[in-house]
Amino acid sequence: MKLLALIPSFYGRTGDAVNERKLILALSRKIEKSYVVTFVSFKQVFTKRRRELKEVKNLPKNIIIIPLPLFHVNPLLVYFCMIIISCFTSIIGLVLCWLRKIDLIYIRNSFLSIGFLSFKPLAKRTVVKIPAIIEDELSNGIITRFCITRLALLMDRLVLAKAVRVAIPSRSLYSELVKRRFLKHKHVPLEIPPGVDLRLIEKIKSQLDSKSRRDTLNIGFIGSLKWWQGVDILAQAATLLKRKVSNLKLVIIGDGELKPLIERICKTSNIPYEITGFLPHEEALRRLSMLDVMVLSRRRTTTTESNIPIKVIEAWALGIPVIVTKHRVFLDSQIGNYEDVIYCEPEPNSVANAIYLLITNDKLRKKLESNGPQLARQFDYERIAEKLLKVCTVV
Repeated sequence: MKLLALIPSFYGRTGDAVNERKLILALSRKIEKSYVVTFVSFKQVFTKRRRELKEVKNLPKNIIIIPLPLFHVNPLLVYFCMIIISCFTSIIGLVLCWLRKIDLIYIRNSFLSIGFLSFKPLAKRTVVKIPAIIEDELSNGIITRFCITRLALLMDRLVLAKAVRVAIPSRSLYSELVKRRFLKHKHVPLEIPPGVDLRLIEKIKSQLDSKSRRDTLNIGFIGSLKWWQGVDILAQAATLLKRKVSNLKLVIIGDGELKPLIERICKTSNIPYEITGFLPHEEALRRLSMLDVMVLSRRRTTTTESNIPIKVIEAWALGIPVIVTKHRVFLDSQIGNYEDVIYCEPEPNSVANAIYLLITNDKLRKKLESNGPQLARQFDYERIAEKLLKVCTVV
C-alpha cells in the first residue's frame, strides 16, 4: 500500500505535530511508501526555530517529505491558502492515482481536503481527520472569527458528505460536530486519538534515575502555555499548598503566552519554579519522567472537552500520576477517578486539594503509577496505524 498524507504540521514540537509525525512513522512500518505534504513556516526556515526541522531526522527511506512554505500572518489567510494548496495538490494526486502510486489519502484538517473530495477517484481513497471545532479555538476579531466559522461549516459538511471515511479523536467530538454541522457521515467515524510511542517510552524508562534522590516534590505540566491550558490555575494552586508542602517545586516543560503571568505568581508567592522553554520531544519526555505529579487543569472548551491530550497518554505510559479536569471525553472513555486519574475542577482550591490528596496517599499514588502504563497500551501508535489501514482496506 502507498500513502499520500496532507498534514499542516509534520515538523515542530506541538502536540499536533508530534502526534501526526508519530502516526506517519507507524504507518510507514506497515506500508510500501508514504508521500507527506506538510507546511513549514518561514520562522522555521530563517530563525532559531529551524532546529525543529533538524530534530526530525533519520526518517525511514520510504517516507518522502514535500515541505511547502506558508506565512502564518492571519488565520483566515492561512485557511484560504490551505484551500488553494488542496486544489493544486489534488491534481498531483490524480496523476499519482492514475499511475497507481497511491492507494490511501490521509488528510488532517477539512480545509486541506476540498480538492481531493472534488474528484471521485480521489474521494473514494480519502480519509479526513477533523481534529477540532476550529472556530472554538480562535481568539481573533469578530470579522475574522465569523468568516472562519462560515468556512469551517462548509468544509466540515463537505467532508461529512463526500469523504470515504471521517476520522475524529473521540466520539465526544463527533457528537458535537454533528450537532454543529447538521450532518452525519454515512459510516461510523474512525476514532484516531493521540497516541504514544511505547518504544521511545521504554528507552526513557531505562534511563531514569530514582526519584528518591531528589529533595523536591516536582509538580508540573508539559505543553504550550495557552490560556485554555489552565497553567496559571496550577500556579495559583501551588501558592495554596506552600505552607503544607515545603519542598514543592513547580516545573513547567514548555513555553508560551502565559509565561510572564506564571512567573509573576511564583515570584510573588516565593514558590520555587522552572520553565524550561520548548524542548525536543524526546528531551521533553525525559523531563516529564522526572515529575512526581502531572497536572492538567484545563479550562472547559469544545476542544478540551472532546480530546484526550497526548501529554496525558505519555504521562500514563511513564507511570506519572495525572490530575486532570473532569472533561466529558474522559468520562465517555470510562477513565476512572482514583483509578486512572484524579479529577479536579479548573480552579485553584480544587487543584490544590487533588495534589495534596495524591502526595499524602501512598496507596493511591502507587495505584495510578501502576494503572497508567496498562491504560497507555490502548493508545500505541502501532495499534492506531493498524486500525486505520484495516478499516480503509475494507471500504
